[in-house]
Parts: sequence; structure tokens; C-alpha cells
Amino acid sequence: MSLSLDEIYSDEYYILDTNGELYYPEEYEFKDEYFKSLVEQEVFKKEVKRGVAPHIRIMKKLKIAEYEPYTDSGHLTYLPKGALIMDLLAQRSLQVAMDYGAMPVKSSILYDLEIPAIKEHAGLFGQRMYKVTPEKRSFVLRYAACFGQFSLLKRHHLSYKDLPLKIVEIADSYRYEQRGEVTGLARLRRFFMPDMHVLIKDLEEAKDEFFKLYKLIFDEAQKYGWTYYSLYNLDPDFLRSQWNYIISLVRFEDKPVLIHTVKPNKYYWRINIEFNYIDSQMKPLETATIQIDVGNSRRFDITYVDRDGNRNYPVIIHTAIHGSLERFLYEFLEEAHKLSLKGKKPMLPIWLSPTQIRLIPVTKEHIDRSVETAKRINSYGLRCDVDDRELTVSKRVREAEKEWVPYIIVVGDEELEKGVYKVRVRDGDTVKLDLEGIIKMVLDEVSEMPKLPLYYPIKVSDRPEIV
Repeated sequence: MSLSLDEIYSDEYYILDTNGELYYPEEYEFKDEYFKSLVEQEVFKKEVKRGVAPHIRIMKKLKIAEYEPYTDSGHLTYLPKGALIMDLLAQRSLQVAMDYGAMPVKSSILYDLEIPAIKEHAGLFGQRMYKVTPEKRSFVLRYAACFGQFSLLKRHHLSYKDLPLKIVEIADSYRYEQRGEVTGLARLRRFFMPDMHVLIKDLEEAKDEFFKLYKLIFDEAQKYGWTYYSLYNLDPDFLRSQWNYIISLVRFEDKPVLIHTVKPNKYYWRINIEFNYIDSQMKPLETATIQIDVGNSRRFDITYVDRDGNRNYPVIIHTAIHGSLERFLYEFLEEAHKLSLKGKKPMLPIWLSPTQIRLIPVTKEHIDRSVETAKRINSYGLRCDVDDRELTVSKRVREAEKEWVPYIIVVGDEELEKGVYKVRVRDGDTVKLDLEGIIKMVLDEVSEMPKLPLYYPIKVSDRPEIV
């Protein structure tokens, strides 16, 4: 039986469906196993040990990243392919934020805990802080971009004409996660957060902006083929006073959400939504986030001047449209594993594949022409390399398959003479195309996504073998 708003209390969990009906989780009839897995983990704390996560195996197999032994646990070193992938993800996050109207900034990673606003805000994170104590002073390494961006906003004179004001930063962030919780790309002590803040005049305008960002987060997920399951953290007063607005969010999402009510005024936000990706082991992981903050503009003394010349405290929207870059990558690797579970070849999207096209010359006589061809392809912003090693053609084709190269082309006399190539397409059939056709095919696949050059020599034989 559904509940009324009068039956809502603090520090409880509820499920809200698209009809506006509220239920206790233990009384809800689940129709979606993914949503059920979120509720079981969040509410009933059901943790099922399933062995090594697939994304960790893939991360090692593709030589994307490895654990850094010379520092604290939960820190990764990215090999050339991984560095390329991470930079592409960073560019995509900035691209989306800038298309939305955000201005990139860069701020410090270290903040003085004796500053009252910093100390009060940092107190919410307790033992998860990395502390540094030079010269008997106490500093904290940032766990998001808030401190630096709030300090920047406080120092500048803002007018109502400047709002909404949007700034974004790829913030290297530090959280002292428990040692047993640190795992792969899912939970780290050092990670990169594309953190955006939007200053809005008041709550009503913030609700409109919040909805636009909410939709943008789902639109982005849809581009990559995955679905988020939402956890709404909010206080009961906000839920009651903004009931119709909350329902509109749920109906846009078109599936039930999990609600967690918190104690009124305990946090600086009124609503904080965590978007959870469900991986191939049916484990939920928070990725994208968005919240309406009504407390930090006062805490950090951020103001704007209204039409009448009065100073007011803006509402601040916090959002990470893609979550951390590490969890963004985690989603792509887990999606690739899901393909293998369906009997398909695992792969990354073309725009994210370190090598997009590999040319395999049949003999030594074909190497120079293959390199010339690869350079021409790369002049279009694509990534083509040449496997010139003294191995059989079939062996080099298998190696390219192991690296998940999406397009493989064997180059011999016939191909160079006729200018037509047989292209092995990883997720499809072999096609015959001339060079212009190949370039157009890959550019169409990459579309508006970021482009970066190879981060390693064009000839495979020139690369050090990283074992």
C-alpha cells in the first residue's frame, strides 16, 4: 500500500514511482532487476562478493593503467593508451560543459583548514580527508573543486546580469577511502572530477536549471548506451514543499527512484541526486551527481547585486555530469564486458579507441607506403598506426584483435595498386573501401566527439614493450 506525505520521516528510505506513489522498499514489487540491485545495496546493505571486477581485468589486459607502488594505495599510473583515453574523456567532459555555457577554470588542490568556511565544509567529510601539515599548519587536499571555485566567486563582484554563471574544472581530487574499499577504477583515493558549479538567483530559477542539467546527464548516458538509476537524497520538508517538482523529475526519468530522507538542515543542500550505473556483476556505482546548494554561498560569503542594488546570496547547483573520469572509463569498460556476455566482441567506442585503424603491411616492401597512408589518415584527426613487426600477417591480425582495434587493414600489392582496401570491422563485416571512404567512415563514427593524436610511435616496432 502506498504512503501519504504525512507518513514521511527523516533518515528513512522510500521508493517513488512515476504515478506519484510512495512505498517502503520492503513492500515494493520490483519489476526491474537493475533497480532492485540499487535498493538491495543501498537500503538492505546486501553486498555479494563476485571476484575481480571485469573492468579491472580489461584495464590490465589493454595496458590502460596499473597501481602505483611508490605512493599511497588507491592511486593509478596511466600507460600511454590510458593517458590518451583519460585525456579524451576529460575533453569530452569539458566539451559538454562548455556547450552548456560553462567557463573552464583551474584552482589549487591545497586549502587551509584554519579558514572557518573551509573547516566547516571539510567537517562533513570527516576521516575521508587527506591532510598535509607543513610548518605546524593544517591543510586539506581538495576532494572536489568547491573550495577553489567558491574562493574565486567570493573575490569577484557579481551582478544579477551575470547569472546564471557557470564554471567548470577537471579537478584532481583526493579522498581517503578505506583501504578495503579501494578497487580498480570504481573507488580511488586520487581521481579526476569534472566539477561544475552554477550560480542562480533563487530557488525557483535553480529548479529550472536543475531540470536542464538533469536531462543533460541522461542524454549523455543515452549516447553511450547505458541507463542510470537514481537515488534522491533530500530532507522531508523539501520533498513535501516541492512534491510536484519531484514528481516531474521522476516522470522524466520514466522509472521509479529510491528516496533517502535526511535530517532537515543537516547538509548545505536541499536535494542531492546520485545517478547509479549498474555494472555487469549487478553492482551499482554512483557516477554522475547533481545537487541544489542553499548553504555555501553564505558560508563562503558569495553574493551578487540585484536590480535594486541589494546584495543577495545565490543558490548554487553542483554537478558532475560524467562523475569522475575514472568512473566514466569504468562504465565504458563494463559495457564492453557486457558485449562479450552477449557473444559479441568487446570494444570501446571508436572515438575512445587508442588505435582506431591498424595497417598491416604484408612484406617489408609495403611498410613505407603503409606509413605514408597512416600519416594521411592521421592528418584528419584520426589515429592510425602500422604493425611493421617481423611476424606473420595472421599473427599481427590476432594481436590487433587482442588490442580491440576497431578497423584492421592488410596492405599488399593489390591494395596499393588499386587503392581499394579490405577493412575488417570489429563489430561488423569486412568492407571494401578506398582511402577516402575509410576516412569518411571513421570520421562519421567519431562524429562530434574529441579527437587526439596517437600517444605512441606510429610504427608498432618502435614502441617499448610494456609487460
